[in-house]
Amino acid sequence: MLSLLHEIRYKQIMRRSQWLGAATSCWLLLGACGDQPPAKAPHAQPSSARVLRPEAPRADDENALVESADAAENPGENLVLKASEASRDASATSEQLSERYGKTRALAVQRGSGSYYSDAFAGRKTASGAPYEPLGFTAAHRSLPFGTVLRVIRVGGGQSVYVRVTDRGPFGPRGRILDLSRAAAERLGMLRAGVVKIKVEVVAYGPPKPAAHRRRRH
Repeated sequence: MLSLLHEIRYKQIMRRSQWLGAATSCWLLLGACGDQPPAKAPHAQPSSARVLRPEAPRADDENALVESADAAENPGENLVLKASEASRDASATSEQLSERYGKTRALAVQRGSGSYYSDAFAGRKTASGAPYEPLGFTAAHRSLPFGTVLRVIRVGGGQSVYVRVTDRGPFGPRGRILDLSRAAAERLGMLRAGVVKIKVEVVAYGPPKPAAHRRRRH
């Protein structure tokens, strides 16, 4: 009889021990889950379809060359001349340039003052290497590629002329944005005034300058 009671008491103790062990395991598991930080959402990957645009010219200067809105929206349609096309236009008159580019939209616009070359520079070599010809339709600009075709309009007068960039300048007072050949200045009716307000429209960019090749040392 005593052995039976001992056996029953032993089984009760074992069941209680198993229940306490299971409860303790559950409490430990719940505590471990509560200590972990919340899961973070994965970082969004940058889109590979993003198109990098060239930096726009600064427009805080009233004489800055500013890209037109139409050209900014359709950069792939901007006209850049090939070397052969630039050579074709090298001796073109304003009428010939007007015939080729008269219906071309402005790619960039610049406003400021224009002056013209003195006859004393006739025959001198320009920055592009070509000699200055007073009767040609050319101009000097500080930064536009050589061969760039410009439509130049006199503000207040309405006269216009087409020229090509063949030289660097002007380097005089601030506000001067273009030096014109004598023939181009005559078309704008500015020979007497010397300096007039103008609006410059880029209608075709000259060919890019070829990259310089370094000689390898042997």
